[in-house]
Amino acid sequence: MDDHSAARRFTREEAALILHRATEGEQRLATRLEDGLTLDEIARAAGDAGIDVAALRRAAAIMHAPADPFQTWLVAAPVNPIVRGVFAGSVPPERHDAARLAVESAMGRKGEMEVDATGFVWREEHGFGRTSIGAHATGSSVEVIGAAERRGYLLALMFGFTTLVAVLLQPLGGFAGLAALSHPLLAVLGPVGAVLAGTRLVWPALQRPMIRRLESAVLDVGAVAGGSDPAKPGVGEGRLEESS
Repeated sequence: MDDHSAARRFTREEAALILHRATEGEQRLATRLEDGLTLDEIARAAGDAGIDVAALRRAAAIMHAPADPFQTWLVAAPVNPIVRGVFAGSVPPERHDAARLAVESAMGRKGEMEVDATGFVWREEHGFGRTSIGAHATGSSVEVIGAAERRGYLLALMFGFTTLVAVLLQPLGGFAGLAALSHPLLAVLGPVGAVLAGTRLVWPALQRPMIRRLESAVLDVGAVAGGSDPAKPGVGEGRLEESS
């Protein structure tokens, strides 16, 4: 853009025409990209934008295991999320310490590492659940799997909503009072529906940070497998907690 164009002031009609032309261009581009982009095309675009192509390829390797359909319908998010990635490279014994530090930084907790012939599994347990990050060789690549068991958190959340519903019903005389004011079936289905609705609203928000931690841990182990330091120290909560 030359200095004359930058300094020029456009009328409302001219501005509308410019915006229309730009929008048409975006629409034509979107039409051309309807079939999607290959990973190589995305990598070239990332390289042009100054983004680390190796980090982009690791990010593209991340996959989420299909969640149980009934659990997803019931609480709107996976109860025990699993994140998987296959990365070029290896995690020999001399890289185990780096991998452990990367995992603990991402998860924000300390755990125990068990080593076997093809790799390792890092585990931690705490009050309401447990987490594991495993890395094992598969030919010239490394498969990294992160899993979090969160059933205890879900039960605690549902118990909390149940208690809240019971407290709110106290002015009506509890569940018996609700049954007296309405149909007995409604006295059962109403509170149950309220607990499920509250759980569906809150549970996905509680799961998102854990899923991000799992993704970060898997990506950071993938970076170690590739012979580089993780791109960043992870998304943990800062101070590492000892697992109990």
